[in-house]
Amino acid sequence: MTTHSDTPHEPEGDTPSIAPPAHTRPSRRLVPYLAGHALTTIGEWAVLIALLVYTYDRSGATAVGVASFVAISPYLLLSPVTARIAQRHPPGTVRLTGIAAQAFGFALAGATAFATGPVWLAVLGVMIGYAASTALRPAAAVLLPALVRTSRELTTANVWVGHGDTAALFLGPLLSSGLLAVGNPGTALTGAAVVTAIGLVLSIPSSWNGPPAAIDPTAPTTDRPGLRDVVLGPFADIIRVVRRPGSRGVLLVSMAQFVVVGASDVIWVVIAAEHIDLGGAGAGILSALFGFGSFLCSGVSGRAARRPRVAPLLLLCLGTIAVSSVLLGWVITVATALVLIPVIGLSRGLLDVLARVLLQRSAPPSELASVFGAVETLAGIGGLVGSLVAQVLIAQSGATAALIGIGIIFGLAAVGLAGSLRKADGAADVPVVEMSLLRLLPVFAPLPVWSLEAVARSAREVHAPAGTTIITEGEPGDAFYAIADGRFEVTRAGAPVSSIGRGEGFGEIALLANVPRTATVVATTAGSLLAIDRDPFLVAITGHEPAHDAAWTVIESLSGHTRNPTQ
Repeated sequence: MTTHSDTPHEPEGDTPSIAPPAHTRPSRRLVPYLAGHALTTIGEWAVLIALLVYTYDRSGATAVGVASFVAISPYLLLSPVTARIAQRHPPGTVRLTGIAAQAFGFALAGATAFATGPVWLAVLGVMIGYAASTALRPAAAVLLPALVRTSRELTTANVWVGHGDTAALFLGPLLSSGLLAVGNPGTALTGAAVVTAIGLVLSIPSSWNGPPAAIDPTAPTTDRPGLRDVVLGPFADIIRVVRRPGSRGVLLVSMAQFVVVGASDVIWVVIAAEHIDLGGAGAGILSALFGFGSFLCSGVSGRAARRPRVAPLLLLCLGTIAVSSVLLGWVITVATALVLIPVIGLSRGLLDVLARVLLQRSAPPSELASVFGAVETLAGIGGLVGSLVAQVLIAQSGATAALIGIGIIFGLAAVGLAGSLRKADGAADVPVVEMSLLRLLPVFAPLPVWSLEAVARSAREVHAPAGTTIITEGEPGDAFYAIADGRFEVTRAGAPVSSIGRGEGFGEIALLANVPRTATVVATTAGSLLAIDRDPFLVAITGHEPAHDAAWTVIESLSGHTRNPTQ
């Protein structure tokens, strides 16, 4: 594999813009990997609907909430632990083992349903699959940098991973619905296992000879966090963030949209069976409608995220979920479901995007890791709370009460959090100039607006008088530089390589590997640059916080390969 060096990227345009990038296709080499990821994610969404339908058929509406609560609990309980495991073993091995365990768990649930076995055994199978899935994304964050050849390719691949995740919200329930229509819950559960197994096969070429572990398992243990730190660390993130008044309301909004996710699947199963007589397949259809709304969100979220003030949109989304839930609970028909469920899904997706945007705008760059660690933890808590709320309300008064109850909760949230959201919005800043510059660089061009904004907010301006040496060949490096103004000469071993200017950048190899600078860059005229430190740079191009440790190991393993001096 040919890696890239500290020499500059050529710009792809000269018109400053923060508009979303044009459609960028992934490399053909990455298509099997991306398809494998998409299929495993589709299997995750398909299996839950099938499990809940089986639970309803065997044990009734109350048991559906219990099954949902228990099945999704690994996401909250195991994610911090499996993330560490994924970094201590070869990521390809972790990924293949995780997908295989996921397929096994789903197959166990399918076999149990075919045999009309106990519900608890089917739930156990899905729990095994979900527990295994918590290691897949951390492993992928370590693996993916080894599969690409340029920083831009890595950025594009992560954008397509996001597209696959969004599409799975719609395609997973649709798959489950189709299999339930032609068969039974056993058919749907087994189908989810088969789809996951196909994803496993597609993942083998990219994972079999993957990079080494991100953290050497034989290294001294003095600096390793203990199990207590790993498990309680995410909750410490929440405590740190809620101390900042401007972030509390936004965090609650972020958690609230996962309450909808946790409650929805339980409610759709009961509605399909007891209110609109669509049976098990109907639950999949309703869940697919919800996922379709989230899928539509990807088409409007970029425009919404570019607004200088997003608090009004957050309040609008909260209010829309409240009104739509109450209306659907008041009049449950096929027609109202077809209209209102996608609206709820769309509003939920926008809440997710806009809450993250407002959090990154209102938090100092040094606190972003804690902020988004808190978001991930609250996502698991929100899902469990939503499942529990739906279970209790359905047990008391049915799906109508559950929908109206969710609507009331969101209505109260819109009223109670309005002041906090406006306060956070008022304190936020949008780095438009920095975003316009970074959009010119190919490495950042594929990023969605909110990711680009996060990088721009972390950038610091550097003024360089003529003759200033920005980086020196052979010295360690810790920042990527984007040229805003002026001309800079690039030399290697004293020989001129190129002259670069606005819209070009240099220094990425130092952010991806523990190697010295491979070129010297000197200002030939007075100029200015944006310096982006290693952590925000890597989070942006990998899409995953733990990957910045992994990236060092990946590129170090490639450091013996010949680098192209013109890249």
